[in-house]
Amino acid sequence: MALPAFAQTYTVLYNFGQSETDASFPNGELIQDPAGDIYGTTYAGGAFGAGTVFELDTNGQETILYSFTGGNDGAAPEAGLFRDPRDGSFYGTTTGGGVYGLGTVFKLDTSNSLTTLHSFKGGTDGAFPAYRLISVNGELYGTTYFGGGSGCDSTIGCGTIYKITKGGLKSILYRFKGHADGGYPQGLIQDSVGNLYGAAEVSSTPHGGTIFKLDASGVFSVVYAFTGGADGGSPQGKLIRDANGNIHGVTTLGGAFTCDPSVGCGVVFRLDANGNESVLHRFFAYGGGDDPQIAVLDVGGVLYGTTVFGGDLSCNSPDGCGVFFQIGKTGQYTILHDFDNSFAGHMGSPTFGGLTLGRDGNIYGATRYGGTGTKCADSETACGVIFRYTLEPEQ
Repeated sequence: MALPAFAQTYTVLYNFGQSETDASFPNGELIQDPAGDIYGTTYAGGAFGAGTVFELDTNGQETILYSFTGGNDGAAPEAGLFRDPRDGSFYGTTTGGGVYGLGTVFKLDTSNSLTTLHSFKGGTDGAFPAYRLISVNGELYGTTYFGGGSGCDSTIGCGTIYKITKGGLKSILYRFKGHADGGYPQGLIQDSVGNLYGAAEVSSTPHGGTIFKLDASGVFSVVYAFTGGADGGSPQGKLIRDANGNIHGVTTLGGAFTCDPSVGCGVVFRLDANGNESVLHRFFAYGGGDDPQIAVLDVGGVLYGTTVFGGDLSCNSPDGCGVFFQIGKTGQYTILHDFDNSFAGHMGSPTFGGLTLGRDGNIYGATRYGGTGTKCADSETACGVIFRYTLEPEQ
């Protein structure tokens, strides 16, 4: 049973779509600098309607740092940014645009000048980089959702893991086959010795998927294979890994079967250092939320996350607009906020990325739709918001 939380504060910091050239449809995995300013990307909007890199200051004032044109510079970023701690430059990806129209890796320097480091070609090169880059020993690593070779849906490829230098030299580290290894890889994480971990959305098991590891010597292995049943199926988003080597994540299918009797509602899971899986929560639809599609956030052993559907069923009837939830250290599942389709914004569409723990101790996130701004390509559901969630001490 989901219990209500107390002494919490949900605040919308910015409503996108305030003008015809404003940014719209924001992504998660925001960055907060020491001054409290927030940086991120939006899937659409800007001067050319092809997405933006934006800054939001502590007064709620938005500045568009760069508007993608949809040409060789890229279009439709789905991922958050990586900021180089040495010179402050941003690195990111777009899912469209570039020379071949299949996405790019870009650098945006502190003067807001953009350099396209790589245009994905499709095929063995990969296509559609949808997740945030990570840095290992000064080099950048990422995944493409498609490409890499034949296989998966309509032979479009099952995705890749790639490495790229900050000068734009790219190499493929692994091409997914869509069999026992998985396909459609999500975001990467690393451990202290440079091993990479991630989730693959599909596998040869129906409604399955995998958790994989690419070690520092380039050897690929499957850490866990989902059955699509009570253990969950179709893992989504970036994983998190604690100091003891435990991995946490979400699946959008499996678990309890109150949503769709054939596929389930999704789970939050833990994978220990020996590869043993346990389910921390099975989503049960309706008011309890279902279809989690972004990574959970670990704050001192308490997990936070969102779902796309469920919650207030009067919103986006009959599916609901999603919930913001907490799983406490004892395993108690609590709904902290029901997203709606008005001032709060809602999760009516997957938002790549996830929640961010700010330097100030608050949780920050984005909703793809909702809010008060309507000057965007999907004005019926509004253009998305940036929100802050603060847990205050109970009185």
